Amino acid sequence: MIINHIYHSCYTISTKKHQLIFDYFQGELKLEEEKIKIFFVSHGHDDHYSPKIHPLADAVVLWEGMPYRDDKTYALAPEEELELEGIRIRTSGSTDEGLSFEIEVEGKRIVHVGDLNNWVWPEDTKEERNQMNDDFLYSLMKFKKEPDALLFPIDYRLKENYTIGVDQAVDYLKPKLLFPLHFREYPEILPVYKEHIKDKVRMILPNEMPFEIK
Repeated sequence: MIINHIYHSCYTISTKKHQLIFDYFQGELKLEEEKIKIFFVSHGHDDHYSPKIHPLADAVVLWEGMPYRDDKTYALAPEEELELEGIRIRTSGSTDEGLSFEIEVEGKRIVHVGDLNNWVWPEDTKEERNQMNDDFLYSLMKFKKEPDALLFPIDYRLKENYTIGVDQAVDYLKPKLLFPLHFREYPEILPVYKEHIKDKVRMILPNEMPFEIK
């Protein structure tokens, strides 16, 4: 299994039979024509979705709150399951909008959370922080522990709070590998966080990809 970062929260995962593409909206995307191409769309924000994916896809799995529908579209709500082309898909919710995904394919389990995070902004009140924390943990705990890879936001727009959600996710899920999402405005924070988390999980930086998960 080969995992590669494209841009922002978009990753591709290539297996023997499938090419899975998450939250694509821009960047160089090399499609593998011989494989079943499944696009996953966590929500409709323009930094996670472009309508141009639909003619490229064999199937599109998206949040039910998005209006697009055709005969290749599978619209899901949080806490649903779908078997598709030999892949098992489970969904959870988000603390922003839409879905987070747990994918089982060819003996591996991948969690791509979309915009699920403990979004604690400096100006938030104590009540807002507590509600955000409760909502975040509720959705996070729908996933099975010890995934082969966790794809999670590391977003320094949150300033000193940027580690809260990802630290909680690593402590709870105990992933084998961590891949960053949603970092495009502050990519320089990634090696800082990798050093911070090194005793708990191996974090893979964009310059280490494509990366093979064995």
